[in-house]
Amino acid sequence: MKVSWIRLITYSIVGLVVALFIMNYFKPHPNDKLQSFTSENGTKGEYLIYPAKHAKGILVWLHGDGAYEFLHPKSYEYLGGDVGIKQIAKEKNLTLIVPKSPRQDETWWKKGKENSQYLVELISSIHQHENLWIGSFSGGSEMSTYWLLDKLPEMNVKSGGAIFFGGGGPPKSKDISREINKENIVEGSFPLTWVVGEHDFGVQTKDDPFNAFESSKEGENFYKKHGWKTDRHVLSEHQHHLSKEGKGLYGEYLNKYIQE
Repeated sequence: MKVSWIRLITYSIVGLVVALFIMNYFKPHPNDKLQSFTSENGTKGEYLIYPAKHAKGILVWLHGDGAYEFLHPKSYEYLGGDVGIKQIAKEKNLTLIVPKSPRQDETWWKKGKENSQYLVELISSIHQHENLWIGSFSGGSEMSTYWLLDKLPEMNVKSGGAIFFGGGGPPKSKDISREINKENIVEGSFPLTWVVGEHDFGVQTKDDPFNAFESSKEGENFYKKHGWKTDRHVLSEHQHHLSKEGKGLYGEYLNKYIQE
């Protein structure tokens, strides 16, 4: 049976519209300024930067495994929308930096020591990084509490804070560091906050034993014992990904805990 030319043209137009929509949705927005960075040891990576008009510091967002936040900067689940991470950074007068892990597997915590040194050099290259706020999800939170906080002096950080979503365990659990005393790390205010779903227990298998609920509890206890101002917020009826009606809750809690 022959297919009419009208039907063929219709199918072609529909296919073209769908293709254009997909390409437009997943490509970086024109205002998503993609930059590259190479560390002193030759490690190469990319990051998105959203400069604040009257910047008072910077907000670094460290993605979870798979780098969804970096790859989909317009998604309302994380960066995009009127309550997304980009908008909150703008309202807080913080330049937003969204680096992508330089590893091919798009994780931060694997080879965490090497990745943390890359982050130290990248963050140090950004204007006004001395007032540093860290936001992170899952594997990005593990990177932050295991390695990055201990390196604040290397970045000459004077103040700021961190909000860890879906993770953020104690470095001693991985034999990375037995103590990270606040008085030896940063002089000014640097509160640490953990936000986790009450059912965020993971799959609990031998290959993937990660339990963000317990990890966040242990992480807060560790840093509290070492002189840091800490808080932990458990979201009822939530698991690992924190969202409501198709919008992520990350911007909402960054807005709540980032101090002016």
